[in-house]
Amino acid sequence: MRRVEEIDCLSLIAHKVASNVFDLSSRQFNVSIRDQLVRAQQLITDLKIAHPESRSLLVIGMGAAGMAAALAACEAGFDKVRVVDTRDQPFSLFRNVKSRFVGPYMYEWPSSFHGNQSYPCHETSAWGGYGRSPLSWEAEHPISADELAEQLTRSVQNWIATALKSNPPVPIPAFYVNVGPRQIGRFVKEFAEREAVRAIEDEHGAYQSAKVVLDWMGTAAAPWNGLAEMPPQPFAPDYVIIAAGMGTEVVRVPGARQPASQSFWADDDLKSRAVTKERIVVLGGGDGAIQDTLRILTHHNHPLSLIRDIESVPAVRDALQNELPALLSVDRQLRQHGSWSRDSSGLAMADAACKQAAARLASNPTVVRQVRKTLRNGTGQVIHIVRGQHFDKAYLLNRFVIYLLEQCLRTKLGRATPHMQFKLSFGFDVKRCVDRRRKAKGYKAAWTLRLGRQASKSPVRSIDADKVVVRFGVDPSSIPGATMIQISERVSQQRSTLTRVELPFVALGRKRA
Repeated sequence: MRRVEEIDCLSLIAHKVASNVFDLSSRQFNVSIRDQLVRAQQLITDLKIAHPESRSLLVIGMGAAGMAAALAACEAGFDKVRVVDTRDQPFSLFRNVKSRFVGPYMYEWPSSFHGNQSYPCHETSAWGGYGRSPLSWEAEHPISADELAEQLTRSVQNWIATALKSNPPVPIPAFYVNVGPRQIGRFVKEFAEREAVRAIEDEHGAYQSAKVVLDWMGTAAAPWNGLAEMPPQPFAPDYVIIAAGMGTEVVRVPGARQPASQSFWADDDLKSRAVTKERIVVLGGGDGAIQDTLRILTHHNHPLSLIRDIESVPAVRDALQNELPALLSVDRQLRQHGSWSRDSSGLAMADAACKQAAARLASNPTVVRQVRKTLRNGTGQVIHIVRGQHFDKAYLLNRFVIYLLEQCLRTKLGRATPHMQFKLSFGFDVKRCVDRRRKAKGYKAAWTLRLGRQASKSPVRSIDADKVVVRFGVDPSSIPGATMIQISERVSQQRSTLTRVELPFVALGRKRA
């Protein structure tokens, strides 16, 4: 009888885009920085289990996923690992971004371990001591993206220092920055085509075609850490991992002359004092749009800080604690539903549950007063417009906090306070965006948005705005992985479905001493 051996291979199936090419960047569903680290580790583990003879690896991208994959590959036994990036240093996306705050467990609220933001080490859960990651950082609270870049860079440097002293020795990746995107893109396409031929040859018992060699990375290519060879030597990898980023954001109203909003990973002026006197329109139904609304409207840089603020009053903390079990069950159901179905009923369910919990809390005057204290003083207004009938993919924490603000601002409670106002609208799309900046004097607003129902072509209402923030996500055609490797739409859809499976909080190993 033929013996069948079961091996871990979900990562290989989910991320394979061509022969010996795996993509960690395009069409991912779980996209937090923590998710990127775990996804990269799982791929390397599965790859080494399935192909223990593999020795060389090319990683494209020096972000969180790429660096985690490279270091994990060296730990797993790859002899030669080369990491390349078109920018001048690792984690470039996060650098100098001080207005975005991140934390590995922040969005696990209301789970009990959401408070500590060190990764992977923390002792607030039964599994915390088993987490392993080649990249790590320590923080009590969410930190700015810029600070995270610094901590991750130090983590890489510490990993290299430890590897140099290890016995037996652990190989160190060769890092090259400022590589030419055309040269790398051309190599990946040639590599995929050649490996497809070699796979057929292997099935017939013998290789005849030589491996593709990466022998030119552009005139500006240079080592990052001083340990890579110059000039770079020809490199013929067994496998290629694409971890080249998320692509280009859609930050302007389609078809409008409205200037582009700043990208999500960029410093902005939304916390400036001038904003509190303006009417700001935020467009979008995901986490980015919700985060921007919260940052404009409140004193806080992230939603977990707001929760901590209102919980400082015991009566509010008790009221909120009564809602947490139901919210946690909603969060778990939403995540599991999202792994198995693209149907939007899970999103509608989560919206309804968060709105109901917020309404119950808003019936408590103490809660309302405490929530209103988080608002910035000013005569300005935030109008948040969502195309659909509910928020799109968004963490429960963001979803709940924005409904809590809406419900508490709706409640009439004593004398009005001089805080900013907020309005949330669903089911509207922007049909036109009119530039008012060069119109006759006396017209105060910079923009006029013509809104209409999603299914209608005609505008039904207009909104004047001093500033428009657009958070429509990423243009799928711009994703680096998708532009390097073109796979059939059918295969792409199947792979995207597999990437929706929820990832563990940490990659597990032996318990640390």
